[in-house]
Amino acid sequence: MSEPKVLRDLRWINYGTPASAEADNVAASQDVDDVTGYAGATETDNSLTLAAIAARLESPRNVVVTITAGGGLTAAKVAVYGLGIKGEPVREEFTYVTSAAAITGNVPFVTVDRISIWGVTGTITTDDVISVGVGAKLGLPMGSDCELENVVREWSNSVDLAIDPTKIDRTYGTYSATLNTPCELWYVVKRTLTF
Repeated sequence: MSEPKVLRDLRWINYGTPASAEADNVAASQDVDDVTGYAGATETDNSLTLAAIAARLESPRNVVVTITAGGGLTAAKVAVYGLGIKGEPVREEFTYVTSAAAITGNVPFVTVDRISIWGVTGTITTDDVISVGVGAKLGLPMGSDCELENVVREWSNSVDLAIDPTKIDRTYGTYSATLNTPCELWYVVKRTLTF
């Protein structure tokens, strides 16, 4: 039996000047107890208010959920829904436990359409708040049958920057590039041929 054939493709993307990570540009800080059904055991129609579409994501990015337990909140579940870099609907779930204020996601979202919170425990007050913003991981667009193999070049302000292999996430197709400065990336995707 022969080895499967693999097609590799070098791609380039210009992100313009991606903004720094922000804690609340997807969903501004909101009181947990203002969300209908926040204490329910299952996820229902318990959505947060999202920012205006123009203020959400300027490029495919991961999200960061920040819960400030200023009152008595001890646990919660949060789910983020939207469109992923491969053009498919995606959902990422986060579990908050006491002392884990900011939870960094991995899925690069092109859009965020809904965020829900449920399973909240503890004595909730108006000091228990949640916000959602973008993280530092940029999604690298590719087809649904492709995988990220490597990031080979980062270019910013006419300067080649060293690629840090620890910033490449092949599972989710992201790279934590230098933010708040012009950013161009060259990367390799691979596709296993099935014929």
